[in-house]
Amino acid sequence: MGVCLCALFLLVYPVGEMNRLFEYALVILCFAFACGRRRGDMDGFMALLALLFTVGADFFLVALKEEQWLPGMALFCCAQLCWALRLWGMEDGRRRLSHALTWACVCGTLLVVAVILARGADPVLLMGAVYASFLVTTVFFSYLTPRNLLFTLGMTLFLGCDLFVAVNNAALYLDLSAYPLLKTLHDIPFNMMWAFYGPSQMLLSLSSAGGKR
Repeated sequence: MGVCLCALFLLVYPVGEMNRLFEYALVILCFAFACGRRRGDMDGFMALLALLFTVGADFFLVALKEEQWLPGMALFCCAQLCWALRLWGMEDGRRRLSHALTWACVCGTLLVVAVILARGADPVLLMGAVYASFLVTTVFFSYLTPRNLLFTLGMTLFLGCDLFVAVNNAALYLDLSAYPLLKTLHDIPFNMMWAFYGPSQMLLSLSSAGGKR
């Protein structure tokens, strides 16, 4: 029902002030739902913290008329770390160890690249690369640990949203006419980012009420 209402609103208000207010209200409502269904264990705490960081990130990227990409992306990185820690808590034995080692390798690689590129790199692009690495790693392990289907589906839709975010922002750096697939995705006459993002937040907030399973 919620997904249908979200899609209907985006069709009626694809852009503009009403669209922006609706998008941020949806994020706040998902966080409020998780607060109302919160549990006292670590799984519930990490889910709630991740959703709180998401509210903060979308304040800079959605609520403000002038987008503030650097603080928004930094908060999204914090949210992804919380989701990763929640997922790590769902695992046990060797898989937990392999998950931890993979994250250590990802973070170590990103640190080396950041040091190399720090002087000349666009900080927003660098933060975006860190965020993308965190998100892809979390989605990958969510399929290896299918203990919470809503969480896995929510993270997958999250990834779908950010693929369209990347396509839209690619127009700032590339001539999309040279990349037919990117241009086709960019020109879709619908807000595909929120078609994925709205349902992803609903599923993640629902997953927070369901525990590890």
